Amino acid sequence: MSGAPPVAYLGPEGTFTHAAARELFGAAATYAGQVTIEGVFDAVARGDAGCGVVPIENSSEGSVTQAVDALIDGALVLRAELELPIAHCLVSRAAELAPIERVYSHPQALGQCRAWLFRHLERAALVPSVSTAAAVREAKSDERAAAIASRLASEIHGVPVLRERIQDVAENATRFVVIGAGDAPRTGADKTTLAFILRHERGALLRVLEIFDAEGINLTRLESRPNRREAWEYVFFTDFEGHRDDAPVARAFDRLRTKCVMVKHLGSYPRAPRRG
Repeated sequence: MSGAPPVAYLGPEGTFTHAAARELFGAAATYAGQVTIEGVFDAVARGDAGCGVVPIENSSEGSVTQAVDALIDGALVLRAELELPIAHCLVSRAAELAPIERVYSHPQALGQCRAWLFRHLERAALVPSVSTAAAVREAKSDERAAAIASRLASEIHGVPVLRERIQDVAENATRFVVIGAGDAPRTGADKTTLAFILRHERGALLRVLEIFDAEGINLTRLESRPNRREAWEYVFFTDFEGHRDDAPVARAFDRLRTKCVMVKHLGSYPRAPRRG
């Protein structure tokens, strides 16, 4: 990978996104940690990185809205995906739970450990951080604080693990995606991500879903997000099986454009195998 542009990721070192990037691109790649998910998109869009890795969905907490919104609003597309098991640790300089008054972490991690925190640290303030690894750095300088992060982040930043596997759902996993310019080549086992805005008409969503059904396309995800450019308008965000170069998908795109105010292709890429 010598001479290749770096891979941007939600950093710093020790985040789960860092681990996902390493699994996707290997130890020989050059990596550039970014402070925010939006920063990863900006680094790739400016050409400072060849591609980026961000979390987009968690099995228990749902969408990572910053990544979804950046995809909908920007020009980059998805090129690959990876599903990674997520085991959260509580790390702290405190020797026990009693002195802990604050818990730092990324909002997704706080959400994934919500019930555990209520049972064991009910009086502690939950403090959002830009990443799990950044949370460890904050907890390192705060004797009455802890962070929710990976064991790797604990080791990198020198903060002991106080409790392991504190996530509320044992089989917790996050889906990470590679962002870049242009679709990945068709493999025959692909996934496509799409955004669309419906007309304000009765039955509009039903007519769109009938298009996918008529073309034999299996939807794997469907949700709506507020349109940040128009108050009280919503953008539907969907994943489905198939590549945009597949004939049924190409026909579906053509038909969708006749039924929707906006249709935006957000990438076709190899479908990652489900773990576990």
